[in-house]
Amino acid sequence: MAQKKVRDLAGVPEILGTHYLVVETPEGTKQAVFSDFCKSIFAAGITESKAEFPEIGENDTLPVIIGKLKKWQADTIKKIEAGTTQENIISEFPEMEEGEDAEAARAAYEEDLKKKIASGYLAYIINQNLTKVIKENEDLLKDYEVMKRESMASYGYFGIEWGLDELMALVKAGSWDKFAIGDYFIETTSSGEKIMWEVAGKNSYLHCGDTELTAPHIVCCPRDCLETYYKFNSTNTNAGGYAASLMPANLETEAKKFSSKLQGYMTTIRRLENNKGAWAWASRRIFLPGIVELCGSNGWADQYSGGAFNQLPLFTGGNAHILKGAGFNKKKAGRVAFWTADPSAANTTNFCDFASHGSSYTYGAASDLALAPLIVLS
Repeated sequence: MAQKKVRDLAGVPEILGTHYLVVETPEGTKQAVFSDFCKSIFAAGITESKAEFPEIGENDTLPVIIGKLKKWQADTIKKIEAGTTQENIISEFPEMEEGEDAEAARAAYEEDLKKKIASGYLAYIINQNLTKVIKENEDLLKDYEVMKRESMASYGYFGIEWGLDELMALVKAGSWDKFAIGDYFIETTSSGEKIMWEVAGKNSYLHCGDTELTAPHIVCCPRDCLETYYKFNSTNTNAGGYAASLMPANLETEAKKFSSKLQGYMTTIRRLENNKGAWAWASRRIFLPGIVELCGSNGWADQYSGGAFNQLPLFTGGNAHILKGAGFNKKKAGRVAFWTADPSAANTTNFCDFASHGSSYTYGAASDLALAPLIVLS
């Protein structure tokens, strides 16, 4: 192939990392991939410039930010020029015509190459630093949004929707700061009923139970009650409390309608239940909330209400998530009374409920009321 003068060669519009360069070394003329060439020249002397990327203050105006970036760029170019010699760029082109024109062309080419390398390296460092800053601020913004949702839940703020698997991956990893109390997922049962399950607590029963619960978990409650109403007993009696009533079986009837995916995450825990003047441990994978878990007080129940458990975070500070309708998005009723797990302390006929007007109350055990059961997912 005929040799050409450097000045006769077409210019390179863009130098890619995979392009080859001709380099003169003590061992002779060799080839170099551009990306490796850059590393060889700049790795030792220029990497320190990363630490000098200017800090951008929250009150900095755009002209100030641009000024800082220009100064940083100028300082970095000086580092490149000070640490780069003609010998370690390209000292000689093989088979090049001699003379002043060839020397000038070589010098111009070297200068142009140096500028391209410097520009490319600057762009890389700026991109890396800006990407890091953007990522850090994006993470902070996400954390702030979670904290904001969680702090506003009791004011009537409703969280964001998750896919069940996505949410449970965070639970299993213990990533409690990545989702909020009040966030939810939507379940469709085998009967076609939709249920919006809100996160009512994170690790709320950790280490509780006569058999200790150690798995990371969330406690979930329907935003609105289930469509089907149930009674505690066929007659108005609260003898034997929750365990002796029809309610555990009623709830299992509902749980069997849930998707196999949801049932796979449901965890059986040990509950300390109010059995009318006594406590007893029981194993439940779906259960009614005790009045303490809703309201933080015994209401119309006796001292056996609540057991080892406390008011769930979703229900603290207000009644926004306690007052419920019936059916998905209240399609069956706008505001309803729903059962809690506790028998009334005042008589032998009633169980405690949360009334539609926003207070603890009681109803006869044979009354049909709505249900807002709790489930624990791990």
